[in-house]
Amino acid sequence: NQIYPGWKEKLGYTGESSVQAASFNWQKKDLAAAFVGASTTRKASSVARRALDQSSRYADLSLTEEDLIKNGQHVLVAYIMKPKAGYDYLATAAHFAAESSTGTNVNVCTTDDFTKTVDALVYYIDPENEEMKIAYPTALFDRNITDGRAMMCSVLTLSIGNNQGMGDVDYGKIYDIYFPPQYLRLFDGPSCCVIDMWRILGRGTVGGGLVVGTIIKPKLGLQPKPFGQACYGFWQGGDFIKNDEPQGNQTFCQMNECIPEVVKAMRAAQEETGQGKLFSANITADDPNEMIARAKYILNQMGPMAENCAFLVDGYVAGGTAVTVARRNFPKQFLHYHRAGHGAVTSPQTQRGYTAFVHTKLSRVIGASGIHTGTMSFGKMEGDASDKNIGFMLQDDVADGPYYRQEWEGMKQTTPIISGGMNALRLPAFFENLGHSNVILTAGGGAFGHKDGPKQGAISCAQGEESWKLWKAGTYGDVSLSDGVVEYAKTHEELKGAFLTFQKDADQIYPGWKEKLGYTGESSVQAASFNWQKKELS
Repeated sequence: NQIYPGWKEKLGYTGESSVQAASFNWQKKDLAAAFVGASTTRKASSVARRALDQSSRYADLSLTEEDLIKNGQHVLVAYIMKPKAGYDYLATAAHFAAESSTGTNVNVCTTDDFTKTVDALVYYIDPENEEMKIAYPTALFDRNITDGRAMMCSVLTLSIGNNQGMGDVDYGKIYDIYFPPQYLRLFDGPSCCVIDMWRILGRGTVGGGLVVGTIIKPKLGLQPKPFGQACYGFWQGGDFIKNDEPQGNQTFCQMNECIPEVVKAMRAAQEETGQGKLFSANITADDPNEMIARAKYILNQMGPMAENCAFLVDGYVAGGTAVTVARRNFPKQFLHYHRAGHGAVTSPQTQRGYTAFVHTKLSRVIGASGIHTGTMSFGKMEGDASDKNIGFMLQDDVADGPYYRQEWEGMKQTTPIISGGMNALRLPAFFENLGHSNVILTAGGGAFGHKDGPKQGAISCAQGEESWKLWKAGTYGDVSLSDGVVEYAKTHEELKGAFLTFQKDADQIYPGWKEKLGYTGESSVQAASFNWQKKELS
């Protein structure tokens, strides 16, 4: 009717009664069972054709969330969805569910009674607030032929696949997702977490606190020896170093020259400080074979220090497959998930895709040991103080999301990795918002931008944590957090140096800090000299 106006008259159909609906009486041949699970009998299909409105099949608003969770046979997904102008909300939601499971924009003759048992169903809508919830039968999702395990790519293909390009949908974005326990157990989950780092650092297994880390800066441009010197400089005061996400095997800093320099730096730093050190090496590649080759080479170079090495995977740009390659081939290594690029779909500025909360939750399901979570508005990256709920979902055994409560049933935690404009001055308020400091910090500028060098930058970050803990314990009396941190800085030169280095942050977070620390004139505040000691490593 839309494309060919007047077609009925032109084809000789003069009355509505003469226009036949689809009968779907096509000949089906009974095929012999030639493979395991084949069936030679099919029940007759009775399909009601309803054009684009498929709500009679793909929506059941009588279903309750409580019953769906109790039955444990569905993955539940909460969306913010808006139909295009002129489209009914329920009809569009049903079309969304159809396109995300067993249907399309019309009824098809191959649908049978079994097919309908695995339909995704819209079970809740709130058109005014643009909220829609869909229940996906777990039977819909693809499973490995090698071990029967679940695969996240299948979950995403359905829940956030073709529905992102539907013509009747203005936008649709996932805000929460729930995995029933029986299905959740089919995913790998993490094999390592921050507890394994604490062991190497000699902190036990409970409440080990902040792992002070950095990102080698500049992110590109260092050759092997300067790279190793930067590692050594930071490890004099810090715990953990990661490759920046684009660092790998550039021609000017090839892995077979750079990793040996890192090993030298780690060995020297451990001998001199008497403390364990950690390094996260980027093994991201297009080819899984290349990833495995990089990882094996790095472990071979690390030798007896292999447990001190994590593997970094750019999990968003390389995909969940790359994360699984690392998780399954190297389960003894901390799996460091970097999320570079995620903002294209998770940013509040985009109304499609999924949120940062959903993205990080999925990382725990597929086995990331740690994932970058931003700075919850306390750094330079986009975020909000309420993002602390991301940390709870990653680390707690039971946690509430925006729509669903998730029970992890003992699955290991995924540790939040905080980065993006963080330094010692920003940490205390971050910890106060989160409620604890059992996270991993990767402060690039916060360490290498410190006026006295990376060692002092690292120590200042550790002091940022300690100052918060002492203030929390009431050491400085009934004073504000900012006053407590300034009081601590009076007797700790590295943190005091952070005040002198990051003066804009100091002015904003700690008003009056200059007078309190005894700096009465601008001339007395020193700029960064960067005269840090570089050691020739042998």
